[in-house]
Amino acid sequence: MKKNNLRSVIFAGLLVAIGIVLSSILSISYPPNSTIIRFGIGYLPLILISIILGPKIGFSAAIIQDILGYFVYIWIYGFPAGPFYLGFTLNSILYGVIPGLVYNLKIKDINIFKYINFVFILILIGLGVWGIFNIQDIIASIEARLEEGQAFSPIIIYLMIIIGEIGLIGMLILLLKHRLDDDYSHRIILTIIILQIIITLGLTPLWVSQLYGIPFWPQLPIRIIKAPIEIFIYSILLIRLVKILNTYRIDKV
Repeated sequence: MKKNNLRSVIFAGLLVAIGIVLSSILSISYPPNSTIIRFGIGYLPLILISIILGPKIGFSAAIIQDILGYFVYIWIYGFPAGPFYLGFTLNSILYGVIPGLVYNLKIKDINIFKYINFVFILILIGLGVWGIFNIQDIIASIEARLEEGQAFSPIIIYLMIIIGEIGLIGMLILLLKHRLDDDYSHRIILTIIILQIIITLGLTPLWVSQLYGIPFWPQLPIRIIKAPIEIFIYSILLIRLVKILNTYRIDKV
């Protein structure tokens, strides 16, 4: 038992370190050097910890990653990415807790996750269509936040919407054709959708509004563009990674 606990701690520590690197170095911002639209998979290791080791360890790992990540960013770049704010710590905690709860939830009807995903993906596709018809308003809201001399091309925004829609339609086709081979794949997709709705579309714009005085509602169109892309990327990566890690689970060694 103690040996397995030690392995779990080491495994979680490695994933936390990977998460800090992904968040600090391998995230992409558009326009460059801005925080208007930021893509990354820094929370992916936390989700893996929560699913593989459970939400309790995920809770602890989330706090550690958030605090260490803040100081590592300062150490690398010489300045903070922003003020340390407990709201963003809560975001990390949700990434470390919700996946483990959903993944291990006891439900008699295993198809319920597939049905819920189907509805959510249709809603997200609808939001993408809304974004296409309101693209000029979205571009105007981005341009209003640009700093002097910052490069920006509206074509990139069109591409983001198209990529997000293609990804969601692809996931919808997989659901309709029952190509996902187990219930747990549906749980992973639902987890990512829930996290994106709560955090990307809900909590994060609220924290930004409180910190910087940027109104809540004008932030949503930009985040509606971002959410489908991250849902697609996270889902594809996590489904594969969870299958691999479950094959070599540390508690079975």
